[in-house]
Amino acid sequence: MRIELASHRSPDLAERLRECDVLVCTMSLRGDVAELACALGTLDAAELDRYAAYANEVVARRFAIGRARVRELLERASGRSLAGIPFRVGKFGKPSLAPAAGAPSLWFSVAHCEELGLVAISRRADVGVDVERTRDIDLWERVADRVLHPDERVRLDREIAAGADAGATFLGYWCRVEAELKAIGSGIAGLDAHRAGMRPTGLDVRTLDALPLPVDLAGMSGGYRAAVALCSPGASLVCQTQLATPHALTPVSRPATASTP
Repeated sequence: MRIELASHRSPDLAERLRECDVLVCTMSLRGDVAELACALGTLDAAELDRYAAYANEVVARRFAIGRARVRELLERASGRSLAGIPFRVGKFGKPSLAPAAGAPSLWFSVAHCEELGLVAISRRADVGVDVERTRDIDLWERVADRVLHPDERVRLDREIAAGADAGATFLGYWCRVEAELKAIGSGIAGLDAHRAGMRPTGLDVRTLDALPLPVDLAGMSGGYRAAVALCSPGASLVCQTQLATPHALTPVSRPATASTP
């Protein structure tokens, strides 16, 4: 998988997208009153309702500015106007653009951690991205037992036994799982299938290093763990169908055949 990392303000996003399989852009979710007002002017009716439903002003602001900047990113990366093309939400919560006549396919995934947002964009296939701030994790062993495949659990233990920080290392694995589930389109509903080793053939999951932080976030303490995954549209549709009928689930690829850290 060819990955390009960029700031959402980079001037050459369309060119970068043409040269890679996945373009991952970082963006700040901060904004003053004027920027928030501008962002609200780009939201559709459903998004405005969601914004109004937030009781926390910080969360509401991050949502509005994030949605506006995602749309801006998609327009600049695709080189076309998306005015009037709404976001849709899939069965398991994955956002997508409504089809537009004559427009090339464009897949994307969004993640955020506090004031940092990540957007992964691909013209090739379904994509997923996740990001977490590096921090201590209480009872990480118990959480790892619930979310990781046994093979991942063994690798995690080995890395920590060799001296790696437990919280940061676990979060790296968690980001990979989240990115995979977002690429498949299942979200957290696919976690049991992941733990059972049920994942599509050809799934490619990569850890993201050295994220280019937005200028207004560059001074923030601590670091981030992030990952991106690419999954063919056909394979993701099969996985979502299987999740809708759990009795039909069958392992399609053992974890050893997928990408490893």
